[in-house]
Amino acid sequence: MPDLPALTLTFSHIRDWMRAHAPGVNLCPQADPAALDNFAAKSGLSLPDDLRELLLIADGELRGSAGLIGNWRLLPITEIQASWGLMTQLSSKGAFTDLEPETPPYIRKTWWDMGWVPVAGCGDGGFFCLDTNPPESERAGQVLLFLQERPERPLVAGSLRAWFDRIARDLDAGVYTYDTEAGFNGEAFMWSALEGKHLFDDIEGKLMVKNDSSKHDLTRKD
Repeated sequence: MPDLPALTLTFSHIRDWMRAHAPGVNLCPQADPAALDNFAAKSGLSLPDDLRELLLIADGELRGSAGLIGNWRLLPITEIQASWGLMTQLSSKGAFTDLEPETPPYIRKTWWDMGWVPVAGCGDGGFFCLDTNPPESERAGQVLLFLQERPERPLVAGSLRAWFDRIARDLDAGVYTYDTEAGFNGEAFMWSALEGKHLFDDIEGKLMVKNDSSKHDLTRKD
């Protein structure tokens, strides 16, 4: 397998593509390194190098941004910490005890694991997470999809770098298009995932990300 490009190069390429084709995507300036250290200290987790590198380029997206990950918004470190804290608290209180996830063998069979670090979200209880606590330690840093109201936990990529490399190549190939009203086709860019590619194929021209994500409400309101 060829070596992957540096995450800084790949993300810069994606950012340039967004500027040219998806003007609704708005990134934040780089994160304060002290905020990253604060999350690591409070969570007890070692922040994956790829995530630290990403946040020191851009601290997620602004609220109201169109959602760089196929209508799903990259999270700033403050929202990573808040989302992780809320989900971990709910899990520790037994909120998910009776729920049965569908996981492949290389992802822990649990509804939520405190080793999952949210990096992008739809604003309605769905997150792309970096897995810092896989059953096999060599898989640390793999990307999985967490859905609050569905049992599937597909493996999206072996790493953040691999995920962004695949997305960049698919953007260049014309797999995804952006509409100023409907957002991206290919919800959550799942066509670039290793598993669950067709999970959202029934979603057409629908923006899942909510503009006001300051309320970390994980209960869908139908």
